[in-house]
Amino acid sequence: MGQLQRVVNKILFLKRKSLFRFRGVEFFPSEVHLMLVIKEKLATNATRMAEELGVTKGAVSQGLTRLEKKGVLIKTKDPSNKNELTLTFTPFGTEVLMRYSKGAANLFDGPKEILGQFSDAERGAIQRFLVEVEKAFDRVPD
Repeated sequence: MGQLQRVVNKILFLKRKSLFRFRGVEFFPSEVHLMLVIKEKLATNATRMAEELGVTKGAVSQGLTRLEKKGVLIKTKDPSNKNELTLTFTPFGTEVLMRYSKGAANLFDGPKEILGQFSDAERGAIQRFLVEVEKAFDRVPD
């Protein structure tokens, strides 16, 4: 449990740090994760983005507003469905994603290499453990 607590503490500390800076603009993990969900899942529904990220719809809304102010994306509400948005990355936003993707590949190389040393059964146990830990965090009251 001590090891798990140290890992969680490092993740929590990382969440408060800027992940990277591009052209003088700082990006935090929550903003980067939101951009990736939009890009990879073609997400336009705040509820689905919140579910994907494990956060509230309010957190998604605030994140979208911050990204819009930083010039990363343009958001437009769908007049026929208030929950749907049209999200378009600006040229700057596209550059930010490209730059992050290049750096992120290196960030996950270590864990991928470590997991490669485990058998399929061990990776399955790790996956199951992480799913259960995520559920436990979901049950923690706000």
